[in-house]
Amino acid sequence: MDHFRKLKAKFEGLTTHDSNSQRATTHPPAQQQGPYGGQQPGIYPPAQSGAQQQGVYPPVKPGDPQQDAYSSSWQMPTHSDTSYPPPGIPSDGIGPGGFFAPPQQQQQYGGYGNQLPGNTFPGATFPGGAYPPQSYPPYPPPPGEGPPQSFANSGGPPPYPPVAPSLEPPSKPPVAASGSALPAMAGAGAVQQGQSANYSSNIGALAGSQLPPGVPLPLDQHDIMTTTESGEKKHVTRTGDGRNQMLFLNIANNETVHQRFLIVYGQVPGIKGNNDRIVVRHPYFPPLTFPAIDGYFKILVELESGDNGLKFEYLQGDAVVGQGELTIKMEPYTDRPPLILAVVLGSDSKGVFDSPPDARGPGINDLDAAVRKFRCCAYLWQAFIAEQMYRQGFGRRTIRLEEEYEPDTMARDNERRMTAKVHILRSRRTVAEIQDKERAQQWTPPPGYKRHTEESQFSLANEALDDYGAFKGSHHVACLSLDSHWDPEQKLILGHAALGGGSGDRRLGVFGSHSTHAWPANAEEVAAKFLDTTQTDTRYLANDCGGCGEYWRAANVGMGAFLHECGHLLTLAHTPSGIMSRGFDDFNRTFMISAPGFDGPVRQRDEAGAHWHRTDIVRLRHHPCLRLPSDPPLRDTEKQESGFDVLPTERGLLIQNDSGITMVEVWVGGEYRNHREYTAENLERRRNGALPAGPDEMATAFPREIVVDMNSWSGWAGGWSKSDKVQLVLTSRATATDTIDNVNDLLHKGSRHDHDGNIVFSSNQLGKGEMKGTEKFEAWFSGKDMRSSTPKLTSIEIRAGDMLDGFILHMDDGSERKVGKCKGGKRSVLAIDPDDDLDHIVVNCGWWIDGLEFVTRQGHTSGWKGGRGGGRHIVKPPLGYCWMGITGSGADWLDSLTMHYAKRK
Repeated sequence: MDHFRKLKAKFEGLTTHDSNSQRATTHPPAQQQGPYGGQQPGIYPPAQSGAQQQGVYPPVKPGDPQQDAYSSSWQMPTHSDTSYPPPGIPSDGIGPGGFFAPPQQQQQYGGYGNQLPGNTFPGATFPGGAYPPQSYPPYPPPPGEGPPQSFANSGGPPPYPPVAPSLEPPSKPPVAASGSALPAMAGAGAVQQGQSANYSSNIGALAGSQLPPGVPLPLDQHDIMTTTESGEKKHVTRTGDGRNQMLFLNIANNETVHQRFLIVYGQVPGIKGNNDRIVVRHPYFPPLTFPAIDGYFKILVELESGDNGLKFEYLQGDAVVGQGELTIKMEPYTDRPPLILAVVLGSDSKGVFDSPPDARGPGINDLDAAVRKFRCCAYLWQAFIAEQMYRQGFGRRTIRLEEEYEPDTMARDNERRMTAKVHILRSRRTVAEIQDKERAQQWTPPPGYKRHTEESQFSLANEALDDYGAFKGSHHVACLSLDSHWDPEQKLILGHAALGGGSGDRRLGVFGSHSTHAWPANAEEVAAKFLDTTQTDTRYLANDCGGCGEYWRAANVGMGAFLHECGHLLTLAHTPSGIMSRGFDDFNRTFMISAPGFDGPVRQRDEAGAHWHRTDIVRLRHHPCLRLPSDPPLRDTEKQESGFDVLPTERGLLIQNDSGITMVEVWVGGEYRNHREYTAENLERRRNGALPAGPDEMATAFPREIVVDMNSWSGWAGGWSKSDKVQLVLTSRATATDTIDNVNDLLHKGSRHDHDGNIVFSSNQLGKGEMKGTEKFEAWFSGKDMRSSTPKLTSIEIRAGDMLDGFILHMDDGSERKVGKCKGGKRSVLAIDPDDDLDHIVVNCGWWIDGLEFVTRQGHTSGWKGGRGGGRHIVKPPLGYCWMGITGSGADWLDSLTMHYAKRK
């Protein structure tokens, strides 16, 4: 450890402190994603009496065996240079959208069997075991290897794919009160205004660790465009005299990037030394210095718009033993939705955050310092996202930060530059209100306690944003709650919540400031902060859930878990591994070649949890905030939320989405098995047979419909029995997500024979059908092309006002059938001529059916009736099939619809 302590001391000497200051939807029940994996009851409608705030990430309590994992003696084995992918896996099996198969023989690694205290997620097992492990195997271990693990979580969220929330919707359409906060929807898949809430829970479970041999699993990590035996992209820049070549492993000379800070990973071959340095010099910025080990280095490079000529020096002591040069062109985004940064503080707040007694004062733990640290944190997020997207073959996509021209605190020279703007929001609430223990996410009320408020820090941040009033239209905001405070007597972090999600036009992530003391305030401080092993003194500072026992750990959890919540606002759910699991504990490893307790250089393969899972990558690939300038313009249907329509047929399960389908995940028994992804990058591989794909999946980069042949998909995903619960999680190009909760039920129990011998299929249900007082309704009829004794339609009578009360189907035998109670609303009628018939229904729905429009084959329409919230669906029988009926349910208004259809004879 001597070399590490020397490095820490060396980089502490490089830090500086600057003192430049800157200053209703229609579809509850609303929930926002909980902290680092949990779930928070929504703010509208009020949670049920006695509901607890859930989702605190796994604690490690004093005295637990895992406490050793947080000590300064924590060690990880030095990793060999074994090639990646594992031996026996062909290199051409890995590529954009590619998969790799684990070896036939499932291996187990030591140190994975320890269970953390507290409740566990149902079936929760994690590649690499429960965090924190006693030791790491070479990373990434193939998903599915190692014994099952439990992941502790206070209160434990439900598994993913989710089950339906238990909260009931209101009995009447909600009316937002003046000044009220927006409902916060769960982040599992970007629940937007009115979208169905049937997938609004968490990914709390992970793929079973004992999958059948040979099951292909998605690539989590590593550069997938491999050109070296170690699986790392290599570009070579030679020194002038040809000695000691400097290799740049993740960037090419003259490459174009779109972010201000870039992680450069490289090597000077043949160099040995564990106390080395790498220095980068830029013509317009102060030099930056990071540690280097055995010739390997990672360094954060600052860029300006245009060409950037960078010079690198590898130092041993004062001797330059390697040199290199790079020219990087930086083209900042200008037309992408930015991630807005905001600090929220109480109306009477003094504007200070928790710090130890020796680190307090102006510019150290005040509002100015918080702004600088938050700005630096956001630029690290930006660099991290770009690096992860690049490694997975999708270019250097990343978030754009809202910037303005002002003194730049990211460099010690304080020159005026374009730098991230941080908004200061004074809440109408006092510090005492913000720090009320009932609003503290990690507080659990004792038995029999009667709560006085159901508000969370998420709702207070929403309220402050509403009052601020500066952000119109669709916007994405990360809010730092400055008045977060550790109370050692209550052993509680007051004023803190780790939540992400949103609804309507606002997507929001919130996090407390209790770990901000450990964050860097500028680029020069990054290395020192990530090497700082100072012990957390819990008389003054929070050891957040046992994961912040040293300052570098506090930096990881603070910045990394905040990024986790921003992942939720970017539509990401919880995943088997990575940042959206508990991988933020390793956040430092992406930026540093040296890590406390790690013996040897931290190469890409050693970054452990510091990655996005492949399913995160695919969702981010299509997010509007991460579009590249080279991406083709979006079609209108790709800009608006479009729901999934799922139709069983004799061929299999027909899945449709007008925005285009980008991913289908397969879950069996609550455990992730595999996924198929549809991107422009893997279209050719789908067409040439390198990836499994049916005809519909080969037709276009983003197919609007695919047919899932359950027999072939079963073999591809490891197989299942008829009694297994098989779930499909669907993601569209518009980043909407939905879940087919039980495929076997939909395929088999959802079909029946009618009295004429026709096999009648049932579509997936639109709307939840769970309103208080709801009743079920059936209306059976047949299309006019169908040989059936079932009556035919002559007209459709619709009852609707602001909401859809229901409709009445009039038949050619003089009968009529209601769908909904139809007690209110204005009456309108769509006549269906004898030579015409119902073609399709356009439906907007979420928790209930907001509105709809009937359309006949000859193009006659009912006009739009009801509201326009929720996702858009086209309800139409598959090609070659005819209408056979509509069932649904309703209370004061219609809350579910299901189409029935049969093959035309």
